[in-house]
Amino acid sequence: MTEETEQQPAATPKPKSKKAATLRVCVWCGTPFVPANKRGPAPKYCKGGCRVRAHEERVRQREITTINERHEQQLHRIFDSLGKTTSAKARKAAEEPVEESAAEQAGPGEQIQGQEELTW
Repeated sequence: MTEETEQQPAATPKPKSKKAATLRVCVWCGTPFVPANKRGPAPKYCKGGCRVRAHEERVRQREITTINERHEQQLHRIFDSLGKTTSAKARKAAEEPVEESAAEQAGPGEQIQGQEELTW
């Protein structure tokens, strides 16, 4: 037999664990990475800095949402109070007859002192 026939095909190396190393993508920066530890839940971030930045962004978004909700509540209170006062004024105006003021009845009157200087 020749040397070629005596050689057996090289055995493929078996992975040490049942899980093969899987390539993951960082949720924060989008960098592909291989998780360093095989135990525990699969990591979402490539490094601690990305994890911290993602946490800071979640906190910031939560604060913005809280501020927006507070502003909406304040606006609702303002509009509700305006609606009540304007509807009350409208009812009162509807009950009372409309009277023209003396200035509207008289028409154009004397000019105010210094007015001629303001007109062109």
